Amino acid sequence: MTEATHGPAHALIPDELYGCPRARDVIRAALRTFRERFWRVAGTAFVVFGTVAAIDAVATVFIVEHASRPLGATAASIGAAVLSMAGVVVYAGILDKVVGAHLHGHPDLSLGEITRVLPLGRLVAADALLAVLTVAGLLLFVVPGIVVFTFWSLVGPVITIEDRAVSAAFRRSWRIVRPCFWLTFFLVTLPLQVEQAVLHAIHYAELYDHPAVPAFLVNGLLGMVIGSLVGLVEVVLAYDLIARVPRGDVARAEHAAP
Repeated sequence: MTEATHGPAHALIPDELYGCPRARDVIRAALRTFRERFWRVAGTAFVVFGTVAAIDAVATVFIVEHASRPLGATAASIGAAVLSMAGVVVYAGILDKVVGAHLHGHPDLSLGEITRVLPLGRLVAADALLAVLTVAGLLLFVVPGIVVFTFWSLVGPVITIEDRAVSAAFRRSWRIVRPCFWLTFFLVTLPLQVEQAVLHAIHYAELYDHPAVPAFLVNGLLGMVIGSLVGLVEVVLAYDLIARVPRGDVARAEHAAP
């Protein structure tokens, strides 16, 4: 039977599940969303990843040209990092809402509506905390850092999907990943490392006198192909694992206010 090309894919992601999902089912659902919501998923990725790369390239040029002014260079570096983090976090939140609408029958919000309802403060705080914890783990050798990142890699989707506070989302991510650690490692942790390596492989400030435009175009295209697919697989897996693990581990009282 031919699958419908529109509407929630309930047959792919049932509401009540047990055990770990199959990797191929997660990837198939992600590819279906990529295909049927292409412009929202890939088009937004082009803008976000391209803009992040352009900001980083301009900041690098500024830092090099103002190396004798460490305060200004530091401010530029921090500002670029914050803007980049915010952009990636917003895109991840958009994917959470797109997958929820496409695969689970949630309200199909416009991009403007999505950005207004995203808990941006909590998402940025969780992303920063995850980065700090991962670095701390890496300082204890590579394996602890990888383990820490894998267990808490779904904290962002958990915040958006279940509207949890940051601390509750970290506990929830740990619980839903624990039964399917290796699946999460191969579907989330490894692809994210590949994505980061590819997106940061080109040093535009060293190749171009005016790096903003080439950085925007090239990383925008890479984001469309790689960043969007990696993000979709992560979000589809998060929805699936959340459906498989009861929510009783964290009381509703710990949920953050909308």
